[in-house]
Amino acid sequence: MTIKGFVSECWPDDRDYLDGVVELRLPASTALKAYWDADIVDQNGVPPGTIISVDDPFLVRFRVELRGELWHCIHGDWCFDLKFTTIGEGPNFDLSDKLPSGVLDLNDWDGCKTRCIEVKYLVPAGTVPGDNCGRLYEVGATFALHCCKRDRPILVGYEALEEREFY
Repeated sequence: MTIKGFVSECWPDDRDYLDGVVELRLPASTALKAYWDADIVDQNGVPPGTIISVDDPFLVRFRVELRGELWHCIHGDWCFDLKFTTIGEGPNFDLSDKLPSGVLDLNDWDGCKTRCIEVKYLVPAGTVPGDNCGRLYEVGATFALHCCKRDRPILVGYEALEEREFY
């Protein structure tokens, strides 16, 4: 999905990367917008298709591009995750539960310095449960910006990725 009229300033050569937008409107101010995307990709940044071997590592990539005047006033932590919902038998799980703590996070982000964010992590082989018959998951991506007080997220977003089979 491409959002109509949006041209990325951060990744101008990747025209189809954008899949979602989250907007926060504050009284008497310009809206804060976070255009964002999450993908499962190979080492070259190409989606591997819908069938992935559990014996192979895969790369997860999150991108966020910020628009609006007030981002320079905000700092906090970006938290990213992939959520796997099983279709059929097997457990649901969040990828962050199976990886070392914090590898999908961007801590102490500062809106004064950075408005183009990219987080990548190579998920090790064997991280996602699967077997010879395959296990089908509906995969969704989430992110949240926790403000510096960390009491609650200031922005949250969800993107449904396609079904993936891990075997």
